[in-house]
Amino acid sequence: MLYENCYVLRRKPYSETSLLLELLTSESRYVHALYRGAKRKGATPIDLFTEYAMSWRPRVGLVTVRSCELKSVLNLVGDALYAGLYINELVRRGMRENQVIDDVQPAYQSTVQQLNDGNTDLEAALRTFEKRFLKALGFELEFHREQATGDVITSDSHYFFDPLMGFSKSTGDEKATYPGHVLLNISVNRFECSDTRHAAKLILRDALYHHLGERAIKARSLLSAKQFREAAYRAVAND
Repeated sequence: MLYENCYVLRRKPYSETSLLLELLTSESRYVHALYRGAKRKGATPIDLFTEYAMSWRPRVGLVTVRSCELKSVLNLVGDALYAGLYINELVRRGMRENQVIDDVQPAYQSTVQQLNDGNTDLEAALRTFEKRFLKALGFELEFHREQATGDVITSDSHYFFDPLMGFSKSTGDEKATYPGHVLLNISVNRFECSDTRHAAKLILRDALYHHLGERAIKARSLLSAKQFREAAYRAVAND
């Protein structure tokens, strides 16, 4: 029997009493599991962003949960909930069933714990997770040097970004470039300035879409739509 602590990334009804679960384990393993009797009276409630101790027999493919014990509970609300759904979807799309990728679980755990703190800068938490997740997948972005030449990025120069080639010094012909000082801020996770936050969002979005597929990530689209609606309501209220 295999015993691991797990976070539930997704849950779907399987029958009147059972659930299909997608789990991220303490070993950074992505597991699909069947939890029979999960909806019966007295069973441990299954929620997202909640840590469980589960057991199952090791096998390739779908496993059957034999025991489930609650370990810790997080309560994400508002924008933090949308942010949590977004990182859940990133993990689900970036990993294959039964795949182990070092550092994914520690990155995930620290991020959802930050999202649970009402004082957390959500943008900074998400960008930091995206960087760490790409690195874990083997697609690390070096914001402090040019990938092709190895030259250190300088604060007074401009650079363009290619998801395959990384950053290169601008020749003046590119449509979109980024100031060196902004890239250096991103490299050390300093997201206080609006230009840094905006650049980090664009660059990491391009990198994630390139490596995980061009189809829009649903949770990010929902978060953007929610923020757009709230901005529109504020504009009407202040008119």
